[in-house]
Amino acid sequence: MSSSEQPEGEGEAFIGQAEGQLDGDVLADLQGQQNPDEEDMSDGEAGEEDEDEEAGSAGGGDDEMEDDSIHLFEGHTSGVYSVAWSPRQADLVATGGADDRAYIWRVGQEAFEATGGAVLELSGHTDTVSSLAFSADGTYLASGGMDGRVKVWEVASGRCAQTLEGPGDAVEWVQWHPKGGVLLAGAADFTAWMWLAATGACMQVFSGHSGPVTCGSFTPDGKGVVTGGGEGDASLRLWNPKTGECTLTVQGHPYHTGGLTCLDVHPDSTAVVSGSEDGVPKVVNLGNGRVVASLAGHQEDSSVEAVAFSRHLQHVAMSGGMDGQLLLWDLNAAVASTRATCQHPEGVTRLAQHPSQPLIFTGCLDGVVRCWDTRTGGCVRAWGGHRDTVQDLAVSPDGNYVLAGSEDETARVFSMAFGGEVPAAQAH
Repeated sequence: MSSSEQPEGEGEAFIGQAEGQLDGDVLADLQGQQNPDEEDMSDGEAGEEDEDEEAGSAGGGDDEMEDDSIHLFEGHTSGVYSVAWSPRQADLVATGGADDRAYIWRVGQEAFEATGGAVLELSGHTDTVSSLAFSADGTYLASGGMDGRVKVWEVASGRCAQTLEGPGDAVEWVQWHPKGGVLLAGAADFTAWMWLAATGACMQVFSGHSGPVTCGSFTPDGKGVVTGGGEGDASLRLWNPKTGECTLTVQGHPYHTGGLTCLDVHPDSTAVVSGSEDGVPKVVNLGNGRVVASLAGHQEDSSVEAVAFSRHLQHVAMSGGMDGQLLLWDLNAAVASTRATCQHPEGVTRLAQHPSQPLIFTGCLDGVVRCWDTRTGGCVRAWGGHRDTVQDLAVSPDGNYVLAGSEDETARVFSMAFGGEVPAAQAH
């Protein structure tokens, strides 16, 4: 589908038609209304904690590297490219791979004894499952495929509740609205799509990029949609989810010269940090579109694959690149500066933040998962086991475990505890 084409009008359900099918908070967000009960979102304050016990090493492994995982999943027959952890169930995870399948499974010995090791196989995609996301309440799992389809699965049964069609090419990413009910996805056909998950109806198509929509997100307040364009586009766009109108476009100097690869929206929904093939992360003010910081520090033209604003330290951002560097940035100055460099032996592919502590997990081309202290830049832990590139990471809701999917056709769970076991499943 070209960037100017629109989907067939039949079956579309725009925001105004969705009343009665959406939670009131979600509907208010998408219409840009203020919920009087909604609390302002802001940076988490830097929490004080006991000093982290230093263990492991930032260095890469060797051929005799031990497997530090507490759980190994070998159900896939090809590379594992996407992983997700349920926000509501402590031991429930999902993985998707190049074998065109996704699986829902439980972690740990107690789960194995309770289920006999049973897993839910989610079949129906006809190409790589490239992205996964649990709904906020943990009831549904969304999967995006290179076949151009998004599927919504009932977590309890593994039943496919909806197949969301529209994109004319591979789905690059999927995300739920922060309060649930609505799904957003970016596609290689230069478009982004928004659906009502309960019915599968298309609510909006965001058309205007001139390259694949490689990254994107709802703003944390739920009132906006941000998308980034890849090769041939290199733009950042802010959209009104009610009307589909593009309200802000950032493109050209002093913004990126190469296609965007990743982005993260600040918790207060006022700014975006983006990464690109050009190797220089940018921070953009969403109010006026101004590029407020160019974070020069990665090797020239070394693609930045992951970026984030710290959820625990104010005025701190981070970026991971193919040059093997995780750079921590101090944004609280006239000119942003590097506060720490966390060196990896090979390229950094993914970042994932701890939910309650100032810690960051990284995936790497060398197959090692590492945990870093974002206050000091020190390596807290390093877990070996994977024999190939770590493609994706997910952290348990309590922050005690990290799930990694790898090109080596496996998914592994690692524990923050030294020799610890996964606790009994519980609802949060």
